[in-house]
Amino acid sequence: MQEGKTNLFKIDNLKEAEKRHQLLAQIVSQSGRNTNRQLNQALKLTTELLNVDYGIISQVDGNDYTVSHHYSRNGDAASGKEFDTERTYCAITLEEKEVVAINYMKESSWSNHPCYELFQVESYLGIPIIVDKAIYGTLNFTSVAPKKNGFTSADKNLIKILGNWVGDIIKKKRIKQELEEQKELYRLISTNAADMVCLHDLDGSYQFVSPSVKNILGYEPDELIGLNPNELFHPDDQERIHSESHQKALPLDSFQYRIRKKNGEYIWFDTAAQPIMDENDKVVKVQTTSRDITKRKKLELLFSDAQQIAHIGGWEYDLETENLTWTDEVYHIHELPLGTPLKIEDGLSFYPKKTRELLQKRLNRAIEKGEPYEEELPFKTAKGNSLWVHINGKAEFRNGKVQKLIGTFQDITQQKGNEEKIEAQNEQLQTLTETQDKLYSIIAHDLKGAFFGITGMLSLIKEDLQNYPDLDQIILHQIELVETSAINAHQLFENLLEWTRIQSAGMNVNFTEFDLILEMKNAIGLLRSTAENKKIILNTDFIPELMVSYDQTMISTIFRNLLSNALKFSKEQGNIDITISKMDAHVKIAIKDYGIGMPESVKNTLFDHASRPKRTGTKNEKGTGLGLLLTKEMVDLHKGTIQVESEEDAGTEFIITLPI
Repeated sequence: MQEGKTNLFKIDNLKEAEKRHQLLAQIVSQSGRNTNRQLNQALKLTTELLNVDYGIISQVDGNDYTVSHHYSRNGDAASGKEFDTERTYCAITLEEKEVVAINYMKESSWSNHPCYELFQVESYLGIPIIVDKAIYGTLNFTSVAPKKNGFTSADKNLIKILGNWVGDIIKKKRIKQELEEQKELYRLISTNAADMVCLHDLDGSYQFVSPSVKNILGYEPDELIGLNPNELFHPDDQERIHSESHQKALPLDSFQYRIRKKNGEYIWFDTAAQPIMDENDKVVKVQTTSRDITKRKKLELLFSDAQQIAHIGGWEYDLETENLTWTDEVYHIHELPLGTPLKIEDGLSFYPKKTRELLQKRLNRAIEKGEPYEEELPFKTAKGNSLWVHINGKAEFRNGKVQKLIGTFQDITQQKGNEEKIEAQNEQLQTLTETQDKLYSIIAHDLKGAFFGITGMLSLIKEDLQNYPDLDQIILHQIELVETSAINAHQLFENLLEWTRIQSAGMNVNFTEFDLILEMKNAIGLLRSTAENKKIILNTDFIPELMVSYDQTMISTIFRNLLSNALKFSKEQGNIDITISKMDAHVKIAIKDYGIGMPESVKNTLFDHASRPKRTGTKNEKGTGLGLLLTKEMVDLHKGTIQVESEEDAGTEFIITLPI
């Protein structure tokens, strides 16, 4: 009887073992599924086989415990949840570093563990997951009820095998993810790289083209596979490219050419070629790396054109090799064939003896002491043409010693000629200016004297005629008109003289301290007879004294011009209001008449040099408009402002504001 029970037990164990073998076979045969589905399916099948509630794959990072995969027979969702590792059952597994099987937690040695208090899980079977010789996390299966009959040795063996499989799957997943990341990184780099990498057959046809061709030339890589790049080269560059790249068996220095984009535009390429050999050192392919250098090439061409336009080039002298290198423009200036081999002695031979000795000294000091230099020197070309050149140089150091001299070389013959012409013209202009100043001085002295004589004589005649009451009033009126004309002519002369001095930059503001009120009174006194002739009343409103620091002569001219203007355009028996006020750091001067005023068109051109108005006064007084232009110039010299308010038949007001 006992033997029968034993046989039945063996049969049951065989059946259980068979179930586990079938389970493992089913799990490891999931090659068609992605890794996440494989792991989830393994948890499901094993949880059901072990007849427990939950299957979990966790990831542990220090004290951070994360449920990465989860299966629950009750349908609970737990994936992604995070816990404190020390408060999980897996802390026991990680501490033991091997399979841990707990059939009844309450009666086990871990019944006081915080995980039991937190989760109240009674049965647990777990094992650490090792990936790349490091702990990744755990594989564990749990139930809220004790494990009836306990976890068997077959269960433990199963979870060991399963743990290894899970570790392998996670490693493959990690490798695949890294490969995908690298693939994406390669795609990003190869697509957005500045270089286009290609593989060519020996006839030149494209065999491989990097994705960056899309951004560089506008083609998809597949569009170029099998195409010979000769079809894309600029016709003018075909022969040169062939001559530079025909030796495919040798690594080539980069060469530059133009290539056509998909939209038909040509860009400049810089391409380096490298042969690919087989095991017999035979060239089987050619790899090229190309870069768009259009911007750089345009700058080079622009710089080359600029050198030719400015007749300027560059040079370099290597002290170690004693080689003298010139740019093309330096050869052009010397009238030598491009690329002619040169030594420093050759470069010096184009200068006259004394100039050559000076330049040699400057070169020696630059070599010995690193002193820069700059000279304008006479020069004779290889064809015997005499020029003037500007040359400069500076030292380049290495380890504290001068290694090279570099500099520029410019043909300044035309510039030199222009400078000589300008100098001669300046001398002529200086002589002319001095003569003009002398002429102005003579005119000012002689005409001023004449005007004072005329007006003075007329004033005396008027006084004498007062003693003859029976004298014809017509004669007296005519004499008054002559006096007025003389005064106006004198004022015009003064304005012209001052205007000429300002326009020739000969007038400077001479600041002196004086009483502004007294200056206005003096100006009113000079023009009082004109006011009396037109029976015009001059109303004043200002304080007794106001000391300022301006150019007194200019201020006097401004006052006379504005008062004369107001009188000219006022009607007989009219009024003129003159006010001077002080506000903060400014002085305000206002002269307002109630005469004929002016239309907007005239007002807008008062200070226009090209179209200043020339209106006659109310008694046909002549006007040139020059007085207002001169007034504006003088106010500007004092950093002041002048405003005009006017209305036809209602009068005009000029308002000047000057900083104190």
